[in-house]
Amino acid sequence: MRKQAVSLLAMACLCPVLAGAQTQTAAACRADNAKQIVVTGNGLGRSFQNPCFSPNGQVLAFTNFTQRYNTGKSVVRTVPSGGGAVLRALSPTTAQSVNLPGQCWSAATDEVVYSSDVVDRDEVYLVSATGGSPRRITNRPGSLAWEPSVSPVLNDGSRWIVFESHSEANPDAGGELWKVRSDGTGLARLTQGHNDRQPEWSPRGDKIVFQREVGQEAWDVFTLDVADGNTFNVTSDGALFNTDASWSPSGDYIVYSSGDDDIEIANLFVIPANGGSRIRVTRSCGLDGAPGWSPDGSRIAFESAPFDPDAQGSTTLWVIDAPAGIR
Repeated sequence: MRKQAVSLLAMACLCPVLAGAQTQTAAACRADNAKQIVVTGNGLGRSFQNPCFSPNGQVLAFTNFTQRYNTGKSVVRTVPSGGGAVLRALSPTTAQSVNLPGQCWSAATDEVVYSSDVVDRDEVYLVSATGGSPRRITNRPGSLAWEPSVSPVLNDGSRWIVFESHSEANPDAGGELWKVRSDGTGLARLTQGHNDRQPEWSPRGDKIVFQREVGQEAWDVFTLDVADGNTFNVTSDGALFNTDASWSPSGDYIVYSSGDDDIEIANLFVIPANGGSRIRVTRSCGLDGAPGWSPDGSRIAFESAPFDPDAQGSTTLWVIDAPAGIR
């Protein structure tokens, strides 16, 4: 999950005592088989968010906020998907740089897409997963680009990036979905007149999943058909906070974060992409959000906290088995 930049003093790495205490509390909060992905290394920020699997499933890209959840500078880093020492930082440490969970990693070029305000305002960047200089994709004075996701190679050989766009003068106003080719050409608006956020390109390249505000404090998960622009309300609830949607590798299912009568904050659910009954995936007393599905369909990584991280503290990375028979 992403958020507004706040100018606060960056904090040093999470100390082992605090990390251990937070892990124990988080584990006690759970009533499922999820396991924490422990991230170690020098100079890490406090909050670990937005896990995104590499095409071979062996590495995760994630956003590391320095101060706390969605607060302070942030760096896109990589770590083995089973946990361990950070492999490298992919974005500058002097900016707020954020990747989207799910489809952030291009199998065609082994690049990771993210947004960053490193130069002037939030724009889209691509960087090699092995490190190096990021390549700026968008340059839109007066607008902000958040939450980018990269498509697979389409039938015409092109790759596209979809992102959430906001007015720089009023970033809290409603979001629109835009797309641009990976070489920076072909910029085009996809939606307008709504508050649309967190888009993710499907594994087949034919659809985009996103969340749309459908009422006061209410969001639904939608898909957009890339060919004809038609939208479909997948969750069709209107009374819940259905957010953070991400595709299964088959493109037949969507995992997302949502509440319920017996859920205080939010847990993860899976639903068919064409709508239907949802399946509860996680059981936690706190927040489970920002899910990303592994390429083989067996695991779902996510961010979690045993409390509301918007109000306090930070999140850690976790992984859970996907529901049986669902890929």
